Amino acid sequence: MKYDLLVLDLDGTILDGTSRLDPALAASVRGAVGGGLGVTLATGRMPAGARPYWQELGIRAPVILYNGGLIRDPATGADLFRDELPAGLAWTAFPAFANAPIHPLFFRGDALYCLHRTVPIAAYCEEQGLAVEEIGEPEPFLSGTELSKCLFMGHPDVLPIVREDVLARVAPAARLVLSRPDYLELVPASASKGRALEWLAGRLEVPVERMIAVGDQENDVEMIRVAGVGVAMAHAPAGVRAAAARVAPPPEAGGLLALLAELLPEHFGRTRT
Repeated sequence: MKYDLLVLDLDGTILDGTSRLDPALAASVRGAVGGGLGVTLATGRMPAGARPYWQELGIRAPVILYNGGLIRDPATGADLFRDELPAGLAWTAFPAFANAPIHPLFFRGDALYCLHRTVPIAAYCEEQGLAVEEIGEPEPFLSGTELSKCLFMGHPDVLPIVREDVLARVAPAARLVLSRPDYLELVPASASKGRALEWLAGRLEVPVERMIAVGDQENDVEMIRVAGVGVAMAHAPAGVRAAAARVAPPPEAGGLLALLAELLPEHFGRTRT
């Protein structure tokens, strides 16, 4: 099978714990793009948090943001597809997370908001190079604004409780997915990276069977299942690995680059500098 589009998650997949791209991987992806392979990103991040990476990798294909809630043309900045949480839904969920030991963030297009600029929120913004605006009184903002997503940062032992309480208030209009063990994301019910891949298939005239999608967390499962070859990272949770057709080798065995060299030998079969 010839594959025409490689879809890469960011955090936990091609980014390390310091939010840097592996130099060898970045060079190989740039070489593959230059050699004619379609490559894009599929991430839960907002545009500003993903832009440095699509620029560094030379990506030209539309990028998937907000876990499939937004697809943007990286060349023009135009939004090609948008799916948002209904206005007021965040306020409906507010009693379920207002007093929980978490740090909520609210995303709307290219803007980021918080209730209070806590230390974890400041660290998140510094890591991703983002500016955040404090909204002050929550009700006027959360009750009258359509949002791209909400992010609840908290301890992995706390988030399952928050998830259950929030879901009871927002279903069926929205769903919750983990993008990291400590990141729980509230997204539109119809938004997923898998649905976004299907949208891209029509836009780019590339069948999903000729796509390779790589991810590492719960929010990647739909695209891993939709793509012709769904790849889970070696450290992915068991459920994510079970959904994948292939699992990337661990770093000591060559990592993702080794698998890409096998699946796409014409683009990754030799080391690029």
